[in-house]
Amino acid sequence: MAGILENNFAQQEHLMLDFEPMDAIHREFLTLCAALAQADQNAYLERLDALIAHTVLHFEQENQWMQVHDFPSAGCHRREHNAVLDVIRDVRTCTLQGDFEVGMRLAQELPNWFSHHVDTMDAALAKFLRETDAAAATAA
Repeated sequence: MAGILENNFAQQEHLMLDFEPMDAIHREFLTLCAALAQADQNAYLERLDALIAHTVLHFEQENQWMQVHDFPSAGCHRREHNAVLDVIRDVRTCTLQGDFEVGMRLAQELPNWFSHHVDTMDAALAKFLRETDAAAATAA
């Protein structure tokens, strides 16, 4: 368990984008992913449900930032959010039907997807939001 938590914290540092509202959401997501990876069959669904609840709010927040600030790549970013939520929900269904292995595969692969998503789509969004905030501050 210590190894997973150490890797989680190291990954968190790598995925910080110098936009604290987004960084805070990302830290929580990674913590929930680590908890899911450590879950046995008895705890898995509860932890998956916590991850789903967080992810819905997480993606809604990012979608709201993109809409409010007219982010140019919002459509693509939003579609990826929707696709990932669909996969997570499908895995939940499979797990309910007794396929715990697919659930554990999600726990292994979701952090990999997230790292790529943050490095590409979220990094662009965070940069855009920082620049938008800076432009607004200098215009005032």
